[in-house]
Amino acid sequence: MKRFRFRLESVRTLRELAERKARELFGLAQQQVAEATEGLRLAQHRRSELIASIAGTRTGCFRPADQVGGMAALRLAEKQELAAARTLADAEKNRDRVREDWLLARRNLQIIQKLEERARFAHRDAADKAEQSLLDELGSMAAARLAPLA
Repeated sequence: MKRFRFRLESVRTLRELAERKARELFGLAQQQVAEATEGLRLAQHRRSELIASIAGTRTGCFRPADQVGGMAALRLAEKQELAAARTLADAEKNRDRVREDWLLARRNLQIIQKLEERARFAHRDAADKAEQSLLDELGSMAAARLAPLA
């Protein structure tokens, strides 16, 4: 019996490469989401510290220059927090898109893998049948040789 040869080997190889690349892109997107989440957390922390600092200066004597500078810094911190939130939303949107691409590539690879599995099973089944018929033929020949002796 011939050795098994999967005719779609090159297609499987290409789909494996595409799936691996899509998985790596998904990993990078996950990392970007984690970094954006951390950036948002830091921006929120800076803003809350600034609010606490401004509230602390209000307990003493009132200094308009400090108040103006504090409010400007607070507006800047709020802008940075909004920018970090937008970055996080964009990163999550990108991650979801890349995840869908990865799942599609994975499904395409699994289709080829199932085809290969079926082809291997069919080849193995044909090989088993050929082996069984050969054994039957050998058994028949041996029985024919022994029959005149009995």
